[in-house]
Amino acid sequence: MVGKIRYLIERKKVNENEILCISFTNDASKNLEKSIKKNYNYNIKVYTFHKLALEFLKDRKYKIASDDMLRYIIDEYFFEAQYENEIKIKIKKLLNKVDTPYTYILKSKELELLKRLINTFINLFKTNNYTLAHFLEIKGDKNLIRIIIDIYMMYENELISSNTIDFNDMITIATSYVKNNPINNYKYIIVDEYQDTSYVRYLFLKEIINKTGAKIVCVGDDYQSIYRFNGCNLNMFLNFKKYFGYTKVLKINNTYRNSQELINAAGKFIMKNKRQLYKELKSSKSIEKPIKIKYGDNLADLLDIVLQKHKNILILGRNNFDIEKYFKLNKDKCIEYKGINIRYLTIHASKGLEEECVIIINLKDSSIGIPNKIKDSKILNFVNDNLDTYPYEEERRLFYVALTRTKSDVYLLVDKNQPSIFVKELIKDSKEYIEYI
Repeated sequence: MVGKIRYLIERKKVNENEILCISFTNDASKNLEKSIKKNYNYNIKVYTFHKLALEFLKDRKYKIASDDMLRYIIDEYFFEAQYENEIKIKIKKLLNKVDTPYTYILKSKELELLKRLINTFINLFKTNNYTLAHFLEIKGDKNLIRIIIDIYMMYENELISSNTIDFNDMITIATSYVKNNPINNYKYIIVDEYQDTSYVRYLFLKEIINKTGAKIVCVGDDYQSIYRFNGCNLNMFLNFKKYFGYTKVLKINNTYRNSQELINAAGKFIMKNKRQLYKELKSSKSIEKPIKIKYGDNLADLLDIVLQKHKNILILGRNNFDIEKYFKLNKDKCIEYKGINIRYLTIHASKGLEEECVIIINLKDSSIGIPNKIKDSKILNFVNDNLDTYPYEEERRLFYVALTRTKSDVYLLVDKNQPSIFVKELIKDSKEYIEYI
């Protein structure tokens, strides 16, 4: 992206203020902005989608809803249901707990899973720009649909009464603003991590292009699309031409992080799914056996082995709680082991990061292992058309992200009695790159 900006300014004589640059996270946008300034002394602001939306809406002085407002509304709904007999009966029927006292239901795992489902549904509903009329098309358990509608309306009413907007509203309102007001005459739009885009973000970009006639350049990696639950839609990346018209595709096949042997194994693994774009990945680095497998459940033993060779280590798991089986985290998401601070992150949180050495835990064939085998509720199909067409499609991409965070070796702590099906596949297809320890 920095090279593209340099080319536009030095070769195409495009002014700095005619380039709109967007990245997906605050950290990524800050780092990119610093890199542009440090290397070429260009003063180009790099926005996230939400900061760009706020820039257009700054004169309207909207208040932004807190991240946990929807979760609070959901919690409140189920707590208050104990005093509303009709709603309480619906919830009991939905959870198959008709004879269970409601005070027990409030503390149940089943209710917690239902709350997460509703939160995901409403976020997907909004990020895919659906309207209330869409609820009429949804088929499924009538009690669940009624509860979702009740909570959705409570949430929308709370936003209105508190004069706030959430992040999806922000982009939708900014899109309308662009359509009806003059904006800066951009000539080029450059977007990073485009594999993580959503429908409302696409509509936002499209409206800016319609208004300015700007050309768009998007950078992304379909192998690393792992945020479907947040509304990110890989189809918009894979079918880019459908959304933007004439398109030229350039592939960046070189990696400077991983060894050739690791990307041979990881590439073979990810490209089993023919929906992913074929790439011939190349590296100038070589490590004979970069994948190290240790069977068992003793993370401390593995750390003792790894620390003989590496001092900078990142531990990755599928869930926040995976590490709790072994160590307590401090406030910086680190564990202290033999005087060394070692970071722990979920794989989702690690995307875009790298470390000298990586350890992956929870490689167990279970519902909450890698891959996670908990099936999405069918009701989510009505608000998300980015469905898996290959077994564990998004989980496969997630494991690919985990494998490729390392600059050297990746260590897999594998359950001997119930090894992850992904590990079994690696052993079958890429045994020449694996060492057992």
